[in-house]
Amino acid sequence: MTRRAADALCVFLIHFARLRTEAGPFLLAALGFPAVMYMFASAVGDQGGSATSDPQHRLRFLAGSIVFSLSMTAVSWLGYLLLENRFTGRLRLFATLPLAPSSYVLGIIVFALAQSAIGTTTLLVAARLFGVHTAMAVPLGAVQLAMVIILTVLCVSGIAVIIAARARSFSEGSLLTDALGAGLVFLAPIYYPPDAMPRALQFASALLPTTYAAHAVRTALAGSSQIGADVLVLSGMAMVALGVGFRVMRWRED
Repeated sequence: MTRRAADALCVFLIHFARLRTEAGPFLLAALGFPAVMYMFASAVGDQGGSATSDPQHRLRFLAGSIVFSLSMTAVSWLGYLLLENRFTGRLRLFATLPLAPSSYVLGIIVFALAQSAIGTTTLLVAARLFGVHTAMAVPLGAVQLAMVIILTVLCVSGIAVIIAARARSFSEGSLLTDALGAGLVFLAPIYYPPDAMPRALQFASALLPTTYAAHAVRTALAGSSQIGADVLVLSGMAMVALGVGFRVMRWRED
């Protein structure tokens, strides 16, 4: 058990070292795009007369940007790294080492969680600069928010693993991860209420983890603890996504 934990730590450190050397794309996905989306949603809300000075509107936009950051880093960025591991031969190198697949998987998950912690914390700090005040209780509210973040990351990371395992080429996989990284947010009622969507999309959004993640994050930031249903759905989605992802993952290419 100690050996596998040490191996997982090594996998995490290898990918984290790449994160430090390629900080630009990560910051763009984790902070740049979400911050721009927050400002865009605020500007559109002001023009529409929806009173974005209302704390509830600001919390909705902040929660949406946090979920956007999670989706972009755990699907687009993590998926890109997994595709690189597979199509550049790095995964084959891992497979030739005395390294169990479970250690590789655990290291990847820890790396995804570390990314989400950096992005979410930075966005919460930056939100103060935008005048967003949360009512999150400490420590209970912080624990609830962390639980939602972890479940969301596990769920969307499972999607990234599925794409990286089943893509027929690096370019195809990159296109899919980029499209889903943003699509999981834009097709869900995150920056706007569900009744603003066409009825068909309302039904489709009920299948997206980002729908429940955004609601739970917004609820936690507002100081409420009514996130049980969202946590239950995210837990089920995470189990399914990770289960399928690791089942189809090609530890050794044919």
